[in-house]
Amino acid sequence: MNYDITTGVQTLTAAGVVTGTLNTSAMSGDYTVFLNVSGLTEGATAAIAIEDTASSTAFSDAQQQAVFTVKGFIEGQAAVTLSFRKFEVGTGQVEADLTMGTSAPRFGAANTQLRAHVLALTGSSPSLWLHAWLEQ
Repeated sequence: MNYDITTGVQTLTAAGVVTGTLNTSAMSGDYTVFLNVSGLTEGATAAIAIEDTASSTAFSDAQQQAVFTVKGFIEGQAAVTLSFRKFEVGTGQVEADLTMGTSAPRFGAANTQLRAHVLALTGSSPSLWLHAWLEQ
């Protein structure tokens, strides 16, 4: 089953938190997180983190589960979909387009959530279209 982290496809023109969160307080077991970048301005670069929280003040204790880095030009049929699975988190595994976090998501406890956070969006008048979801 798929669970949206972002509220559908979101458009960003600057770094910041992406609209939408996924409540993970009732989740456990295996999962895969997906990030689909359906558009990125030519010459732009984006660093997108998937973060979790277990705080009643949401994300005041944010931990990065993974950081995806993509470079433009991306449009339409050239969409890029990246992913990571539960067993990869906390291993220090690094790939060309993915840096894994150092701790496992805090699923199954009060106040736990996931979100997407664009850490950097560079380029001349950059625009980024993305959608993040969890499959379980």
